[in-house]
Amino acid sequence: MTMRTTVSTGITSAESQTLSDSQVLVLAPRFPSINQPWMDTYLEQLAEASIPFVVLSRLTAPTRYQTKVDALGLRSRCIAFGDSRGDALAATVRGLLRQPFRTVGAAFVAWRVARCESSFERRVGAALRGLGISVRLAHLGAMRVVHSHALQMGYEVIPLADKRRLPLVLTFHGLAPAGVPQVPLHRRQAVFRRASVVLVNTEFARAQAIELGCPPGKLVVLPQGLPLDDFRFVARAAPALGEPLTLLSVGRFHRDKGQRYSLLALNRLRRLGVDAHWHFVGVGPDLNRLKAFADRLKIGAFVTFHNEASIDELKALYRSCHLLVLASLGASGGTEHVETQGVVLQEAQASGCIPIATRTGGIPECITDGYDGVLVEERSHRAIANAILELVQHPERWAPMQQRGRRTVEERFAAPVVGRRMAQILKEVAGPLD
Repeated sequence: MTMRTTVSTGITSAESQTLSDSQVLVLAPRFPSINQPWMDTYLEQLAEASIPFVVLSRLTAPTRYQTKVDALGLRSRCIAFGDSRGDALAATVRGLLRQPFRTVGAAFVAWRVARCESSFERRVGAALRGLGISVRLAHLGAMRVVHSHALQMGYEVIPLADKRRLPLVLTFHGLAPAGVPQVPLHRRQAVFRRASVVLVNTEFARAQAIELGCPPGKLVVLPQGLPLDDFRFVARAAPALGEPLTLLSVGRFHRDKGQRYSLLALNRLRRLGVDAHWHFVGVGPDLNRLKAFADRLKIGAFVTFHNEASIDELKALYRSCHLLVLASLGASGGTEHVETQGVVLQEAQASGCIPIATRTGGIPECITDGYDGVLVEERSHRAIANAILELVQHPERWAPMQQRGRRTVEERFAAPVVGRRMAQILKEVAGPLD
């Protein structure tokens, strides 16, 4: 089940007292969000480690999110406000009226950070946004470390971190998908210079960050964790001859996820006489395009699109579908988004749903071909269809592959395993957190 609500754009006096002991400032541009469950998991692990935190989010409009957010009380730890120049200017004026000397001091720091911008107008805008963050978070007096999950927000918080002499930890999640502006080079470099540690989820992401200018000595590989209790293992046999085959794909409805090739693979399977039905779960701009493409292929009746599915709906699909397919595409240039881990692979493995994924980005680091999943050539619907047929024709491989997949997640990706390492890194950077 999901909820639809409005994230608070301000905090009450009671909330201010609750947040005053927050020692980790977490920057998450779109929290809470239905398609970023890894952020919920990360925050849950901070709570498990008894590390106080507050989340700074840009998401001020109504949005859907998982019920787990409320079950964990995470919204009470969230401060949300807009990032426009007007919002920042209004906050600055309020700061000048309430704490003029502190605000002027913060303005000097923000301007110094913004000097890397290419024009006076951009310097003013960057300085205002950085100053706005400093002013609006002035009540948070116990911060020990900033952990940003976005390059742009990491850049905007540098004035606050500099003024308070706070260490900055950055989690680099890879380049933004097509259609989303990339963070300019000078801002990336500013964040990489300021960061004490840059976390990446795979060696592929590490190499990508180095190519973007991050000093290698700052990089630490730490995968995104998965809460195993949320994904119950259910063994399933291959469908017998003549029985329907159910397939699943999970990811943004966007070209870089390769859903078009999955639809072509379904068309090929059905022409070969396989009674297959494909479930696509996600959110994104390409939903209608994919529906139209399925209709052109005359396979619309054998495809179900689940837009903004809840975690309970997703877990049910993981338990009921035979195979997961992640057909992500590699980059044709150096500024395109590429899959760095693919958390859906671990979700599938934990649930007993064998994954088939393209050999691109960081995916080969997360799946051992033929052992706990199958790797295929990218941009090839024939490769996807052939891999599916190969598994269906060899049912004896299913149980061992499912068991090894679950074990892989337990040993390498379980949230407690990743969470303990994350807590250790934060404490090494900031000192004891309690």
